[in-house]
Amino acid sequence: MKRRLLLFAAAFLCWEAVAAAQGHTFLWWADGYRGRSPEGQRLMLVQTSRYGAAFDVEHAALTRLGALGEALPYAEAVAQTNDTVMGLPAASLRLSVTLDGREYVCARAARKTDDHANYPVRLIAGGRFLQRFDLLGLEFEDAEGKRLRAEGRLEVCVWPQRMRLTLEVTGEDLRDGAVLRMALGGGESPLRAEHPVAAAETPARVALEWPGSAPDPSGAGLRVTDRESPEIPLPVRFDPLMGAHVVDLPERNWPMAENLDRLDRFPVVIENPGGAAEEVPVVFALEGSFQGVTGMCPILRDADGNPAGIPVQISKNWHRDEKKRLLYEGAWFHAVTQVPVPPGGKWAGELAVAYARWGGVPAASHAQLCLIGWGGNQGWDQAAIGSFGESICYDPDVGLNRSMIDDVRPLMVTGMSGGQWHWTHNVGGGDFLVLFDAKGKKQYLTRVRTAYLSQGPNLTRVVYAGVSQDGSVAARIEASTPRCDDVNRAYHRVRYDVLKPVKFSRLAFYQLGADHYNDHQFARIARGNADGLAEEWETERGGKKYLRAPMPAPGESPWIALTGGVRGEQWKEGAWADRALVVRSWRARLGGRDVPEPLFAVYGTENGPHSANAELAPPQGLDRLEPGDFVEADLELLVLPQSAADYYGPNAALRADLEANAGTWRTAHRLARANALKVTVERGALLRRLPVEIAVDAGAAECTVHGGAGFVPVTFTGLSRPSGHRLLVDGAPLDQAVHGGDFWQVTPDDAANTFSVTYNLPLEGAEGGVRLQFQGGEAGP
Repeated sequence: MKRRLLLFAAAFLCWEAVAAAQGHTFLWWADGYRGRSPEGQRLMLVQTSRYGAAFDVEHAALTRLGALGEALPYAEAVAQTNDTVMGLPAASLRLSVTLDGREYVCARAARKTDDHANYPVRLIAGGRFLQRFDLLGLEFEDAEGKRLRAEGRLEVCVWPQRMRLTLEVTGEDLRDGAVLRMALGGGESPLRAEHPVAAAETPARVALEWPGSAPDPSGAGLRVTDRESPEIPLPVRFDPLMGAHVVDLPERNWPMAENLDRLDRFPVVIENPGGAAEEVPVVFALEGSFQGVTGMCPILRDADGNPAGIPVQISKNWHRDEKKRLLYEGAWFHAVTQVPVPPGGKWAGELAVAYARWGGVPAASHAQLCLIGWGGNQGWDQAAIGSFGESICYDPDVGLNRSMIDDVRPLMVTGMSGGQWHWTHNVGGGDFLVLFDAKGKKQYLTRVRTAYLSQGPNLTRVVYAGVSQDGSVAARIEASTPRCDDVNRAYHRVRYDVLKPVKFSRLAFYQLGADHYNDHQFARIARGNADGLAEEWETERGGKKYLRAPMPAPGESPWIALTGGVRGEQWKEGAWADRALVVRSWRARLGGRDVPEPLFAVYGTENGPHSANAELAPPQGLDRLEPGDFVEADLELLVLPQSAADYYGPNAALRADLEANAGTWRTAHRLARANALKVTVERGALLRRLPVEIAVDAGAAECTVHGGAGFVPVTFTGLSRPSGHRLLVDGAPLDQAVHGGDFWQVTPDDAANTFSVTYNLPLEGAEGGVRLQFQGGEAGP
């Protein structure tokens, strides 16, 4: 018994470390993609759970660097101000090339901003554990202003504990005998590195690690195999640019439609022979030709095949310019993680990679998608249901000058070129806070940071946080995509807080169809709530003016639908789709007064073909916001098939509805009504109604859920361990497994050192509701 207690105590400490220890990273434009500091600089800021740094990108200069105090939890740190980094000590970075006794120092960088295809500040990878960017076009001059006939590139890789800087130089003047140097100043211990150039070395390279040395390049202690050939270890290499160990996964191709439930499994063992706990960074990589890049979702699982609660960052790229080869163009896929390993111990488990389905249902994923090879090269996120193409894309800084919600595509309908399990047509976009000041200038969000709280496979949760360019409104936007089998949907939770008085000429809290991303037309607009239709009318189009003033939207789950979508003449095949917005919850105070219900408005857009959008709007006549004003709303974006013949998914209720009501407001109303859930909690506490979120009580929860369409996400939070739980649905254990342990998701919460578990439940058609009994296994292993 004593041994069992000791084992339990050790396991509990390990679980707590898993929940809290991995750390986090952020990378963002301090003054927004379009802005500059008061001193005229374009600043890129870095913040991790341990340190911060500021880069002047036009001079490849480091202006701030230092350790931070106690870190906020990841979900809270995303909303911190620039002061967290700008208050750090001053720092410097000197990059130089010495040739024939003359020193040439980097004088400027990243100035050729008119090259869209190769925009010179490039975001390569971004996520919880690794931020990676580079600056192109570094120019070097001597003391007399003479320019070196060579060009440099500075790459920065940011891990929670350390930062790696790499200078590469190529050019006519770079020859045998030249010396590359880096000098990082600031703090008590300036760092220096140099590299003598050898003949025919292209590019020449020198690297510097802050605050100390890089991991052991040998990769000792890391072993990964493939279940298809377990006797042969997969190659492990040390990547000198990332400063991390990379495991090269085998490239595989197969017809997706013939193996939708494929799950690749790679056993992993990580040993730590040292006397201190380690957080071991690992990158699992695919490059070249491989299947499933649009929706593949990596999961770390324990030795028993259960999700381990250790996050895995998804960074990838499938873009390629066939006319010009570019460094870091696609196709590649990186699953990035940090695994806590106790001193003298090891972690044994596996990397599982899901593609189209997880537990027999199309899986959810939300990834950072690199744009090198496409252009613009800024932050871009891509969410998918299944692995058949994009489902929805997000442009946090509006780097492509359109909107925050971009490509939006229907799920499991006839593809763009015909057939099934392919990319479908794009019926995007949309937007979050749209604010024009009194002079008509748009106030884009600035200092936008992203926190990837969950990247799949049951329910994603990603936070975008920033403040309007004039500093008047702070925004926190949560985007979630669920595992489901009926329609493409996204859950959007928004919170806007007014920080100072602002007079506006135009304001929208959400757009279904954006001002600069709405290049398709539709025939009708309808609005209503869970009780039914309030009004339907033929669509007016264009004018860049409001076609309908703000209309109160009372009742349970008010909705607005854009139906009768018209496929563009340039498209000869493939299904089109309709769109709808449902307001699941609403709280607001505007102009110093409570606004108890949302308001819909319609605006005429002229982005290509004249069309219209739907907006969440302020009350008519309001033109000023006051400090303390706010909006908090839970929203559901629905992408609706227009034909039962086009939909080939397995959801019988959707197919029956499409056969009767396709192309009408009734498809939107059915989903608005069905997912207006009623959740009665007997044990635990209800935190959110859709997606359902319940805090456990002493590791357990009980509730009854009435309603539901598709697979409804249900999350239980506050668990002290990631495994040992079970869920009873009407008294029977839930089991959706195809390969074993492959139908739930475990997510850490570093704020409370706990875990959450998420399931997706098919609740449709359950008369009298469904009773759920959750046991988190807190009693022991």
